[in-house]
Amino acid sequence: MEFKWPSFTEPVVIDPLRSWTAAFDSYDQRNDNCYYIVTLRKNDQAPRRFMAQVDVGWAGDDWTSPEFAARLRERIGWVAREGTSNTSYSGPL
Repeated sequence: MEFKWPSFTEPVVIDPLRSWTAAFDSYDQRNDNCYYIVTLRKNDQAPRRFMAQVDVGWAGDDWTSPEFAARLRERIGWVAREGTSNTSYSGPL
């Protein structure tokens, strides 16, 4: 079975005004980083999109466990709460 990167399509609430979703962009095998396009929504403002870089070196070889997806979600959430990208890579944005 081929591995499929988790997708975070259900809005994750940050606070009463903000929430985020994220879609997989790419994986840099050499540096063990993955990149997600985060969509940040705040009240009635237009959604903002930016890139989140997540080091997945902690995961070892098994990326299919629920723990992997949960930790990935947590780390993307850290970037989303800051409201700005944590990398110079902008991907297709």
